[in-house]
Amino acid sequence: MSELDMNEQMTYATATWRVFDEITYKKMETSNITDYSAQFRDTRSSTGDTIKPFVAMAPCGGPIAFVYKRPSLNTNDVKYTIIIQNLPKPGTKLKEFDRGVIILVDWTINEDLLLVTEDGKYHIINIFHYNTNNDVSKQLGESVSTISSACTFKTTQGTGLVVFTKNQESFTTVKNVYSPIIQTISLGADLRSPISAWCVIDHADLTIAYAYDNVITTCGATSRRDQQTIPGITDTIIKLVSSSNYKSIAVLRDNGEVFIGLKENIGYPQSFVLKYANSTDKVKITDIAWSASDTVIGIRSSSKTWFDLLIINGKHSQPMSEKSRQAITDDTLCYTSPVWLSTEIDGIRIISGRTLDFFQRLPNELYSVFHLMSDSPGAKLYSAYMNYKYQNQMAEMLLSQLKSSRTTNSLEEAVKQCISAASNEHDPSIQKILLKAALFGRSFLCVNLNNPKTSVRPTVSVINDLCTNTIRNLHLVNNLQHINISIPITYRQFELLGTRILIDRLLRRNLHDFATRVTKLLRMPPEEGENRILVQWAVQELNNPANTNEEIIAETIKKRLADVPGIPFIDIVKAANQAKKYIVAERLLDVKVSLSDQIDMLLMLNKRQEALQKALACGDTDLALFVLMRIKSSGDVNLTDFNLQLAKLKTLPLNLLLQCLEERDRNNLHNELRKQTSSERERVAYSHIVQRFTTALTTSDQKSELISAAKLFHEVKNDSVAQLTEEEARLISKQDELEKKLFTVQLKGLSLVDTLETLIIQYEKDADILRKEFNMNDKRYWWIKIQAYAKKNAWVQLLEFGKKQTSPIGYEPFIDVCIRYKRFDEARRFLDRSIYSLKLDEKRLPFMYAKIQMFDEAIDSAIKLKSLDALNFIESTIQPNDPNVPRIQQAIEKLQDYGDNPLKQVFGFLYRGNRADE
Repeated sequence: MSELDMNEQMTYATATWRVFDEITYKKMETSNITDYSAQFRDTRSSTGDTIKPFVAMAPCGGPIAFVYKRPSLNTNDVKYTIIIQNLPKPGTKLKEFDRGVIILVDWTINEDLLLVTEDGKYHIINIFHYNTNNDVSKQLGESVSTISSACTFKTTQGTGLVVFTKNQESFTTVKNVYSPIIQTISLGADLRSPISAWCVIDHADLTIAYAYDNVITTCGATSRRDQQTIPGITDTIIKLVSSSNYKSIAVLRDNGEVFIGLKENIGYPQSFVLKYANSTDKVKITDIAWSASDTVIGIRSSSKTWFDLLIINGKHSQPMSEKSRQAITDDTLCYTSPVWLSTEIDGIRIISGRTLDFFQRLPNELYSVFHLMSDSPGAKLYSAYMNYKYQNQMAEMLLSQLKSSRTTNSLEEAVKQCISAASNEHDPSIQKILLKAALFGRSFLCVNLNNPKTSVRPTVSVINDLCTNTIRNLHLVNNLQHINISIPITYRQFELLGTRILIDRLLRRNLHDFATRVTKLLRMPPEEGENRILVQWAVQELNNPANTNEEIIAETIKKRLADVPGIPFIDIVKAANQAKKYIVAERLLDVKVSLSDQIDMLLMLNKRQEALQKALACGDTDLALFVLMRIKSSGDVNLTDFNLQLAKLKTLPLNLLLQCLEERDRNNLHNELRKQTSSERERVAYSHIVQRFTTALTTSDQKSELISAAKLFHEVKNDSVAQLTEEEARLISKQDELEKKLFTVQLKGLSLVDTLETLIIQYEKDADILRKEFNMNDKRYWWIKIQAYAKKNAWVQLLEFGKKQTSPIGYEPFIDVCIRYKRFDEARRFLDRSIYSLKLDEKRLPFMYAKIQMFDEAIDSAIKLKSLDALNFIESTIQPNDPNVPRIQQAIEKLQDYGDNPLKQVFGFLYRGNRADE
């Protein structure tokens, strides 16, 4: 191919660019729409003019709403026709609205249509649902009766709404229209004139800028207020617009002049700069909107069939010059039908007639690669690839420049710039060229062009991942533009939305198969991707009015989803119940639904006996009790009938039966069971114990239950359990006495050990008396005392307690409890031979020394005792880098060799003989 072909292809990449007044921009048609304006004409107009509709487009390439007020002779009969476009084929939906006079039409971030009416209400309309059951209407507080204007704002928390009352006293705000928390912001100032324009300038703390005459003032939830007067102006400010990043504000005056300023400069002199002024009063700007946050678009209409869009630079603070004013006036975008604008984060949507266009100031990433005079690494790499493609030796020279550049990683930076440029380009053919250039450069990241043999491959995994992700995401974004999908989204908007929200949007459009392919392309986990889509598909099948046979619906869902692992069928069952498809809910209950969920749904479906039988069959007493109490608490069940049902349930455990019966019926049951066999009497005895723990009884009642249980245990010759029950009854009585005597302690519900421990901490003498009454042995009581002293940090008392007499449990427990509370100094005191020499167990000494980190003494005593167990314990306790480790290992080896020596018994005999001689 010739060099001419190469130049033509390089020129093609910039063919859609337009440059004026230091602004480079491009405009492209993204999709076609239908013009319905001819169907809505004003019958009161002599010329038959079309009715001007409300027009709003959802962010990130969402649907477009045209709301036409239907002509009517009766002023009280207000009806609207809502036409939704930019949807998958057939592409248009119609709805009716008659709940008030509309003053605002907009979209939520969930793509629900938001209508604000004059009577202080807002309405959320689900345009994708089959019926209007999901539509919501909410009142903006009792104080808001009439609204004059409203606007929305988008945050990470959701879609917010601000309305301005007709009496011009306050703003009413809602940060999330789905979960409204209504807040009122008062103006706090006496106005000389009515407010003519306002906008939200900070969504975080809900700060609002409003204008009257030529004055701009702010108000918000905080007490801070700034006021800015624009000097030399007598015309009224008719519009305030905040940029997409809420950093800049554009001001439109009645005479068509446009000012731009930074939000943070409000209140300071010269904070707003004049950016455009008309040379004539005949044709002036009537509306403005931001394109992203760097350009302002103004609408100017010279007739009913001619509309100009003026492009105003919003980046820098330089005021308008005659040259820039002339450039703005001369270089306009022309349309022959009414125009509506919708701001995006990276541009602006232009809705006019039968077209939907996207205007964008050229991103720097794209400009730096394709600009003719650019010397950026990306531009050089792109030029190198084009020369390589057309077999030009310039490619090698450009690559050498990138490899030998003084700037580190110049070739790597060039690859990243080409990838970034591709993600900012909308034409797939140009995207491919840029990505091929990036892949061409990536292949040379590991090659030394001067000496290929010495090439070393660096870490290029980041570049590989960046290339792979960008190619995959661009493939997805390009497919979303198709007429069968109709989501004309840009790469940056896709990154803002995220994959989960994108999948939600596809599901709302019933594009389940395409959404499934998207999840596979993006390699999403099944629970976030394919499984969620299949559940949503099943819900759509349930709600589809065309599906009337519930048996067929259930069979269709089973057939498609039964073999798919991880499908949460309970969600589908709940949706079926909500849709009043009860047969479907029953048929799907046995398909991978947990038993507890099955029972819960059976109760919701009023299938009580089936739920109870399932609960009893599984043997889960808690689940059975849950079902019984749900049946009992239902209002349509008679108590007598309920008791009769219980009597028929032979498999019902006794404790559940007792909890479900009233007290009178419970006593009758006990009397009946006592007359039967000994096993039945033992069941009654255990039921008394269950009642003691599961029912809120007084002390005397608890004691009575336990005494009754003990008597029955004696009758059936179960004396051991009877004794334990009697002791528990005695403990309850004693706890009640001690609480009345001591006042400050709570002993009810504690075991004997916990009771003693609580008393030792506060009242030790009472603990000693209680211990004697219950005949607790010394070993157990010493253990309890040691634990209690440690809990109340009574280390002196613990030491004195150890000195009193020989410990029945030894002194290692003293050391253990000190170590548990990180008191190593206290633990070492119990190894003081001057005090405890006759009390310490020699065989346990190595272990005790090791526990308190006295490793030299531990090793010496272990070697003296020739104890391999002790040495192994010390080795497991000591740090690996401790200097004593070789000594321990040497001692272990010697003892092991000694253990393997066949003369060990002879040496042992001689050793014992020598000891005897001594």
